[in-house]
Amino acid sequence: MRLIALHVYKWNETEAVLLAAAYELNMLWFYQRSVARDHVLHNSRLVATRMKPGQRGCIDLEEGKAKCYALCTPDKLCVTAVTDTEYPERAAFGVLYELSLDFIKTFKGNPAVISPKDDLKLEYKKIEEFLAKWQKPEENDKLIVIEKELQSVTEMMRKNLEDMLKKGEKLDELMEKSKDLNGISISFYKKAKKNNQCCSLY
Repeated sequence: MRLIALHVYKWNETEAVLLAAAYELNMLWFYQRSVARDHVLHNSRLVATRMKPGQRGCIDLEEGKAKCYALCTPDKLCVTAVTDTEYPERAAFGVLYELSLDFIKTFKGNPAVISPKDDLKLEYKKIEEFLAKWQKPEENDKLIVIEKELQSVTEMMRKNLEDMLKKGEKLDELMEKSKDLNGISISFYKKAKKNNQCCSLY
């Protein structure tokens, strides 16, 4: 999983104005990086411009090969994170919240940030720190670690159940024959499974 870029914009309905940016493009050849940077910036700015103050969202990029997460504060500061498809959504919004709060705190009252007309290159080294820090989201959000562990346990339980079933047996049929489950329990299970709301490990 990879966090590719972070951008901070001043929202404008015509075109968002860039205030700060950081990129992690080391996976590319040197001569490819400037083209990739321009491409990422274009997509990120487009998403930031289309957001409305007070909104947050996620857009698929490059036919589903990457994602752009965006968060626009009510006071028209818009931050974006471009990631690969494996990067957790929870972590993407986590870094955006941290970044927006820190940027607002750092530049509070700065007239250059209030209504810029053109892209700025603000001296804001923290954006690089956020980019580096959130390359490993599990180190910054303990719930992601818990989710991974739960997923691993669920997969293990599913495999164990599949191993226990004899050839040709289906869990639904075994449940019908069980003395341990009454009709209401079986009916609830079937409805929940159909709606994909619980019992997904079966």
